[in-house]
Amino acid sequence: MSAENKVRFEPHEKPSHLLAAGLGAQVTILIITGIMITPLIVSRTAGLDAGLTSWLVFAALLACGISTWLQVAKIGIIGGGFTLFVGSNVAFVSVNVAAIQHGGVALMAALVCAASVTTFIFTSKMGALRKILTPAVGGTVLMLMSLSIAPVVWKMLQKVPESFVGSPIIPMVFLATLLPIVIISLVSKKMLRLWAPLIGVVIGSLVAAQFGLVDTSKVADAPWIGLPQASWPGISLEFNEYFWTLLPTFVLITLVGCIETYADGISVQRTSYRQSKPIDFRSVQGAINADGLGSFIAGLLGTVPNTVYSMSVGVMELTGVAARRVGWWGGAFLMMLAFSPKICSIVTCMPSPVAGAYILMILVLLFGHGVRMVNEDDLTFEAGIAVCLGFWVGTGFQGGFLFNDMLPEWAKLFLSNGTTSGGITAILIMLFLSMRNQPKNKVVLPLNTASLLELRKLIQSFCKRLAWDEKAENRLMLIAEEALIFLLQNKQEAKNGDETKKLDMLHVRLTEIDHEAELEYISAPSNINAESALLSLNKVGESNEEDQISLRLIKGMAKDVKHLQYHGTDYLLLRVDSTA
Repeated sequence: MSAENKVRFEPHEKPSHLLAAGLGAQVTILIITGIMITPLIVSRTAGLDAGLTSWLVFAALLACGISTWLQVAKIGIIGGGFTLFVGSNVAFVSVNVAAIQHGGVALMAALVCAASVTTFIFTSKMGALRKILTPAVGGTVLMLMSLSIAPVVWKMLQKVPESFVGSPIIPMVFLATLLPIVIISLVSKKMLRLWAPLIGVVIGSLVAAQFGLVDTSKVADAPWIGLPQASWPGISLEFNEYFWTLLPTFVLITLVGCIETYADGISVQRTSYRQSKPIDFRSVQGAINADGLGSFIAGLLGTVPNTVYSMSVGVMELTGVAARRVGWWGGAFLMMLAFSPKICSIVTCMPSPVAGAYILMILVLLFGHGVRMVNEDDLTFEAGIAVCLGFWVGTGFQGGFLFNDMLPEWAKLFLSNGTTSGGITAILIMLFLSMRNQPKNKVVLPLNTASLLELRKLIQSFCKRLAWDEKAENRLMLIAEEALIFLLQNKQEAKNGDETKKLDMLHVRLTEIDHEAELEYISAPSNINAESALLSLNKVGESNEEDQISLRLIKGMAKDVKHLQYHGTDYLLLRVDSTA
């Protein structure tokens, strides 16, 4: 943790309710515009009436409030136990519009529910998928999503009253919204940047009101407390051709959302504590699962899916308050605002050029986030091909240039969305690379000391293939043995006979990476995280030194140690150099 990150309240600590409520209200004000504009744009682009629009906005606020509570809570595998605010996911705008146009809000709701289930499949296989659904793949899909949503923005600029068609007032309102957001983002300090989108929307709306583009009559007529004009739109259970052709796109965007929440789950842990701690990936899984359950609830309510807003981590960094109590208050405010038609009507009367400028800036940030994700790890030549080919294949299908007319109707609808075609291309290439790069030296052994003989044979074969000298081989052998002893000492006890066999098995993989050896142990959960144990080692001469011999040897000889603990599976990675 940097010296600038001064944490005043950690997640388990309890600031006063007044402070927590104030911070919860601040974040709510920052994100409420985005939560409400996303369903508003979906509704307007799809041509829904005012009643259904009010329902989509109401349900989005309610779902986001419930989802924020799910993130703060930690109920089994649901929730990470950190203050992560949730908002409507703008990445689904174009596919939500397509779903409504082909089957109404009920079809969109069914697709949102179905796609959200894949979140739990992702987290159950998160360790194994980490080499396929990489940040580079997620970044590629994120950039393609931005391109696929862009036409929605251009259509928003044309959705104006007939008397304003062709009028210079429209671009003036558009620029009055966009320029303040851009200027504040470029020249201001971090705190003011968080307010830039809201400031831009207010300025653009005020300019639009001066020219008569804002109809405030609905705001005046709307009550402060009440229900939306329309009733629940229901969920389609027909599962027709449109459901199956649109489902892959919904699933793919959901998986990218998983990758983004994965990053947010790591970021919030690095921000929430005074002392540096290893990342708890079980908490990250919980955050992603909460995202999935939150989107499922949004689908049941008949509105757009949601996702974690990274802005909440930024506010946490600025205030130094990571207490869960802030999230409880923020979620409550979102749910209360859902039952205020007056608040909802303020956003629904927003002119389309203002909403278009806001979404355009969000797309710019999404595209930039995608670029950063692609470059998060050192991009190898092979991964670069996956990223670039995926991007251009997606762009080609999106524009209708890759023989779209020659495809059957179902494939045309399926592949014409660049997010789907490009994302699947990148994933298939990464899957091929993962299969090609499978470690040649691997074995499955019982997790007991009798496996040491087989383990030594595996290491000898590996070192002989790489022409390592005897000292390097002995060092790798010693690290492997001590790591095995650590896992034996700390393995969880089986709860019943069916789990005993699983808990007693150890998958061992040896891979050469940049002339170094990466030893990977895949086992059932350990009671203690090796990274945490290494950080808390007693100084030489202090108590319990005998219990720490294995850890001391690992710390002294391994170049790097990572212990990734997921629900049900641990990955212990040890990097060993061939030189002393």
